[in-house]
Amino acid sequence: MKEHFVDLTDGTRLSVRVNFGTIYYLQKQKGFYRIQKKAGKNPKSLTQGESFKIAADVIYAVLRSNGKNVTFDEALSLVPPDPEQVEQVLQAFQEEYDKYAKKKQAKTKVKP
Repeated sequence: MKEHFVDLTDGTRLSVRVNFGTIYYLQKQKGFYRIQKKAGKNPKSLTQGESFKIAADVIYAVLRSNGKNVTFDEALSLVPPDPEQVEQVLQAFQEEYDKYAKKKQAKTKVKP
């Protein structure tokens, strides 16, 4: 199994894992699904601000689901400034989310 890590601006490495808590915290973020839908259609159409916001949403949700108490502003300050690293954050999250969605779908199909 491939682990995805993100290097944050404070020097820590964040392991990107998706669980129920991550999905819960993302649902609480305003505008996340609107931007995610736009990114799903054409990832290159995102502005730099939208890319940073969605990366901050992901970092916030992952940190909160790992039990750390952070605010959105703190998560925004932890977003890597390099656009390529932001893209890696989003790609790693998408891969982990797809795995989570497949597991959840398989569980619902198994139950009679």
